Amino acid sequence: MRSKTFDPDEALLAALSVFWERGFENTSMPELLETMEIGRASFYNAFESKRDVFLKSLDLYFATVDSHLTALVADAKSSETAVAALVDGILDVARNTRAGWRGCFIGNTALELGAHDREVADKLKVGINVLKAQFMRALALPSAAGTRRADSKIDQLALHLVANIQGLLVLTKSGLAEADIKTARAGLLATLT
Repeated sequence: MRSKTFDPDEALLAALSVFWERGFENTSMPELLETMEIGRASFYNAFESKRDVFLKSLDLYFATVDSHLTALVADAKSSETAVAALVDGILDVARNTRAGWRGCFIGNTALELGAHDREVADKLKVGINVLKAQFMRALALPSAAGTRRADSKIDQLALHLVANIQGLLVLTKSGLAEADIKTARAGLLATLT
């Protein structure tokens, strides 16, 4: 255990990791405290509850993913290159080298809590909008041929890409073969043409 002083940001990052892999319901308080490397008193001095830490973990995830994806497409010259970088970046984030695929924290949480927890569902909309905005920025770039899409098409295609990548991430967590993941990725990118 840590001493009385600890870095709440580091503890929150550790909590994010365990919630991402195990979910909210399957993460016990003793497991959460051990992962965060803090005692019960320190936990309750810094956070209101397990739920409070979970909601803050979602916010941290959204901010981290947004920053990561922004960096991936910063130098992209075409919409195709940018979208491919986003798809690959999202797949990389969802891969856990220790235990295979951990999926997307947004999708995992939606499947676990989204249908019966309004506050979590509202937070998940923020995460979906982060992904949609990333795809919209990528799609607003000129194509490799130099053409641009209409704004209405950008919005529609961005939502299509978000929905499909989320579905693919659920399938990856369910054990989809690597060859099938590559085939699905290629099909997803083919929708750009």
